Order: sequence, then structure tokens, then C-alpha cells
Amino acid sequence: MNIVSRVQFPQNFEISDLYFKVVNNISINLNEDSNQIVLHEDSTISLNTYFNSIYEKHYTKYTSINSLHYLLKLEGDFEVFAYRETSELSTRELIYSQKIKNCQLSDYVKIILPELKQNQKAGRIYLEITCLSQQGLFTEGLIVTEQEKHRDVSLAIITCTFKKEVYVKKTVNTILQDRFLQDKKFKVFVVDNGKTLNSSDFKDYRVQLIPNRNVGGSGGFTKGLIEALQEGVYTHFLFMDDDIELDSEAIYRLFSLYEYANQDFAVAGSMLDLYKKHILYEAGAIYNKSIDDEGNIKQDKFTGYPLKHNLDLQNTTTLNSLLVEDNIDYGGFWFFGFSKEIVEKIGLPLPLFIKIDDMEFGLRINEHFENGIVAFPSIAVWHEPFYAKRPIWDFYYYIRNHLITNSIHSSLEYVKTVKTFTNNILYYLFIFDYNSAQMVVKGFEDYMQGPNFITNNTPDLLHSKIVDSSKTYKNQTILVNYVANTEGYQITKAGKFQKMISLLTLNGHLLPRFLIANESAVIRLGIKDKERDSICKALAKKRILYIIEENPNSYQYELEQKAGVDILFSWFNSVIKNSLKWSSVNAEWKKAFNDLTSMQFWQEYLEPQK
Repeated sequence: MNIVSRVQFPQNFEISDLYFKVVNNISINLNEDSNQIVLHEDSTISLNTYFNSIYEKHYTKYTSINSLHYLLKLEGDFEVFAYRETSELSTRELIYSQKIKNCQLSDYVKIILPELKQNQKAGRIYLEITCLSQQGLFTEGLIVTEQEKHRDVSLAIITCTFKKEVYVKKTVNTILQDRFLQDKKFKVFVVDNGKTLNSSDFKDYRVQLIPNRNVGGSGGFTKGLIEALQEGVYTHFLFMDDDIELDSEAIYRLFSLYEYANQDFAVAGSMLDLYKKHILYEAGAIYNKSIDDEGNIKQDKFTGYPLKHNLDLQNTTTLNSLLVEDNIDYGGFWFFGFSKEIVEKIGLPLPLFIKIDDMEFGLRINEHFENGIVAFPSIAVWHEPFYAKRPIWDFYYYIRNHLITNSIHSSLEYVKTVKTFTNNILYYLFIFDYNSAQMVVKGFEDYMQGPNFITNNTPDLLHSKIVDSSKTYKNQTILVNYVANTEGYQITKAGKFQKMISLLTLNGHLLPRFLIANESAVIRLGIKDKERDSICKALAKKRILYIIEENPNSYQYELEQKAGVDILFSWFNSVIKNSLKWSSVNAEWKKAFNDLTSMQFWQEYLEPQK
């Protein structure tokens, strides 16, 4: 008998609906040592939830598992039902029912499910347990199989941290304290890019602290991966961010997937919204594509777009939609599992410091493996969503690293690339965000220096310069936790004439100063394009109040006419200067790719500065 997964209890009541649904009088008691659900007559506990469903369709497609059963610890009299739902049918199918009397917590109750189905007939399976006695208890549930594992899995869990001591300690302790993981072979490699942790922080022999200079996320993950590879005992690896909120069952289920896998694949753990914990923010993503408001995929260069985005996991229809698989291009490194064979086939990550490294790594996996990346439902972590993050220096890496990745994996036309970035720069200038505009120019220019730019620059020193450069202009004020009055607010769209005047005057930068009113324009950005104010509202205004829906902060920008004009001229100068060497630089990046992802390069690159 092998345990495939567990009926998981929530860590707190805020997220209990993702684990259990209850009918009538039920109380859930949570503590570190033992959990229990107290039921009364006619009350029902349902596992028709995100974390406690069995995603039959994924198990039968990606593993050899074809039979499962439950082992439940119950006390009292019960009737147990098992249901199957699919993405095609609107009704649920009863696949098992049984009345069980005089259950005792000392013995497991065995619930044998029918043989698992495959292909379109497969779906999502869950239990519902109704209490028949005056009172009953449910304390544990295991999902097990009698089938033998295909392989033993040893997992290197690699987390990279930079001055987030509290977060990473909590994450590591969550793993170590899981009693079911005690029988699994694993080791946690904590790569400390900030050198703010001590070995005394991790006394367990299954944790190795690796002090490292600040080589960014890509460098930190690769440092841990190299250390794990050199031990020569791990069959699989897991990249995991330091600041996630982790349910360790995700790691247990990852073990089971790889123990029974019938093919090689990477697992892209889904991201749940840390601030709206019932919301699935992303389950894998697509690259150089986006999805319009009607759900159609369109080509969109220099873009990574989340799949299964902003779905409410309390909704049963949503859970069934997770059975429909997308063609995933990459998965975020907040939780990303892969095999040793994948590393041997595709090499190490690119030295991109931060941003786009996970995208590029995923593209390589898909080039070499069919069904290369799987977003297995219920393997997920909570993570701060991207709408809550807006560091300006981020744009530098976003631009530079997108260019590097596209030069390696696709073709780049100079005119189209310049047009895209010119639009980006104009947008930032139109909202008076000069630092972001400057980051676009800087990212482009550093890309045009070719791959020697990576090897000739010390990453931590370069990053310090980028951060300083992103603060050049002091015209931005961050309004922390600003709450805007939305009552009666109307989205403003610009007419053709206003757009033309805004473009000709660079949204007021080229107007005489006496025409600039000492007023503020409110520009609100909703989730969808049609819910966005026109940035032309700022024409001939001194300030902009920039409000991004769901972002806890708002931003106030002040017009600096000379700054806007200087940035635009520097951009046009860069475009002209680099036009003749565009093709040769693209070729240089493509040629350097194998070297930049090699063990030899990384070992030299990661050496401490002498």
C-alpha cells in the first residue's frame, strides 16, 4: 500500500472552503498535533473542493495509477458517497455509496473507488460523508493505491532568498514538520543571496545553508541546483520561492506524481493570490501570447500571460474547468519541479539575474519534451500577486531579458521591436513616469552590448546601479494604501482629435508652460482594457494620480517637461545608433546560449568576487 495523497485540513479558517464544505451543524478543530471535524446527525462534510478533490483525469494521463481507495478515520455511524464530475457534464455521477456503522478511530474505514477512467470519461472525484449517529468524528483521510511505485524519488528542494529571513524559516519549518514527509528522501538547499542567515537557523541535517553573493533569483536557484547535482543522489529538483505560503501537501503530492509518472514532465505549481486566498491567479502561462477579453489567444511579443487567471476556487464550475488542460509554455519558479534528465537534456538556467528566467527555462523544456510542463490541480502555493508589485527597476530586467529570450527562441525584427518599445516609452512619458521610461531605454541598450555584457559585469554591482538609476527622477510619490472614491466614477475615453493633440505635444511636454494647468488628472486602470481611462486625460495638466485596480498603492506623478523630451531623444538616438548591428547582436546571443547555460560557465560566474 502506498499513500498517494491525504485529505488535507486547512491551516486556518480563512481558507477552509478550499478544503471542506459543510452542511448543517459541524465544527472544525484545528491544531498542530491533530485535527478533527465534529459532525452531528444529518450533517455532511464534503470534499468537493480544490485541495481535496482527486483529479482523476490528470492521474490517469500522467501516471500509471488506475485504482485508488480511501482510508478514513471515523467515529460513529455514517453514509459515504463518492461522486465524479467532468468538464463536459453539468451533473455529477454517483460512483459509490455505503452505510458504515460503529466506526472507531482505532481502525481505518476503507472506501474502494471504481477503477479510474481515462481520456474524456475521466473527471474529478470527491467524497461526501453524512453523519447518521447523534455525533461523529472525522480525523484523517488517506488516498492510497496498492500499485507498486515505478521509482524511488529523492528530491532536492531549492529555495533562494534575499533578506527575507522570517519567510524562508517558516517555509523550511513547514516542510520539516510534516510527519508524512519524514519517510521521503529530500533535502532543502537554502541559498542565501543576502548572507543574513546563520547555520544555527537550520539545525536539521536535511537543510543546507549556502551563503551566496547576490546573483539574483536565477543565480541563486542555479547555485542550489549545482550543489544538489554535485551530491549525485537526487532524481528530481524543486525550485521554490522563499516568500510563499506553503501547504506541505503540495510537496507530498509532487513525490507521488513522480513516483508513478509514465513520462517525464515538469510540474508548474499554481499560484494562489496571497491577498484573496480563494482566487487562482495562475496555473501555468503562455509566452509571446496574450488572451483578449473574449478568451482568444493572440500573438503578443515580449509578454508572459497567466492561464486559468483570476478564478474563484470556491466555485464547482471552476474546479471542473481545471480538468481542461492548456498548452503551457512555462511555470513560475515559486514552485517548479523537474527531473535530473531534464537538466541533463536542456542545461542550467540562463544568468538573467531576475525576471524571465523561468519563462526561458520552460521554453527549453517544451522544445525537448512532449507534454513538457503540467499544472497539476491542487499542487499550489500562495504568493504575492503581480498587481501588488511594481518596483521600477523591474522594467529594466523585463525589457533586457525578454530581448535575450526572444533572440534565442524566436526571431526579432528591428522595426517591430523598436515600435513596441517606443509605444512603451511613450506610455510612460504620457503618464510622467520618467524612471520607468528610462529603464526601457537602459534595458534595450544593455541588450545591444551582446552576451559579453553578462560576463563582464558583476551582477550585484550592476543591480545596485540599476536600482539607483531607477530613482533618478524624483517626481513620483507613492500613496501607500490609498483608497480612491469610486462612487459615480466614469471611465474616460479620448476622441481622435484629443489623441492627435496629445501625441503631437507628447501629452503636454511640448506645450508652453503657461498652458499647463496646476491640476491633477485621475487615470484609473481596471483589469480589462475597456475599463481603463485614456492617458490623454493628462494633457496640459501638472499632475497625474495613477490608480491601478487591486494594487494597494496609487502613484502621483508630476510633469517635468525637459525630462520627458530628453528621454525621448535618448531613445531615438539609441535606435539609430544600434540599427546596423541589430542582426549581429541577435546572432551573438543565440551563439552564446549553450555556453551561458553550461556548468563550466556557472561555476566561474558564481565564484566570489576576488
